[in-house]
Amino acid sequence: MATIILNLAISLDGFIADENGGVDWLNDFQKPGEDYGMKAFFKKCGTAIMGSKTYEQMLSFNHWYEGMEGIVFTSRQLPALKDKPIRFVNGNPAPVVEELRKKEKDCWLAGGGELITDFINHNLVDEFIITVVPRLLGKGVPLCPGITEIKKLQLLKSKSFRDGVIQLTYQPN
Repeated sequence: MATIILNLAISLDGFIADENGGVDWLNDFQKPGEDYGMKAFFKKCGTAIMGSKTYEQMLSFNHWYEGMEGIVFTSRQLPALKDKPIRFVNGNPAPVVEELRKKEKDCWLAGGGELITDFINHNLVDEFIITVVPRLLGKGVPLCPGITEIKKLQLLKSKSFRDGVIQLTYQPN
């Protein structure tokens, strides 16, 4: 049974993107030989789940995650990537997650903030991998704006890296 794993980087002050939705502030942390476990993570995932703004960010990178299908939550018409298995959906994520849980490989909840909040509010996230990057943005897109109630998490593991990055893995209580 597949699990839904939120895996992303945040600034020390809790933002997943700058105020324009950009992630250039992460460029300093893309060094040869260190991928913060992402290659291994991608191998265990069969689906990338994201909102429309995150998808548009992926389009700007001219990149898709090989071997993964895509589920994009949107109410807008968006261009599809040629020859990539991407499905556009709208509405409550619970029925989509129910379908995804039947898959063999895990699912990566990639962003953005509004979609993450929706998943958290519906108790659809099985694991949180939060990579805290030592940058202060001051403003931007928060990790999960609009959570409707306090959610308790249990720390499963933590890992620190030489460059000051700390990766925290949690599961809901």
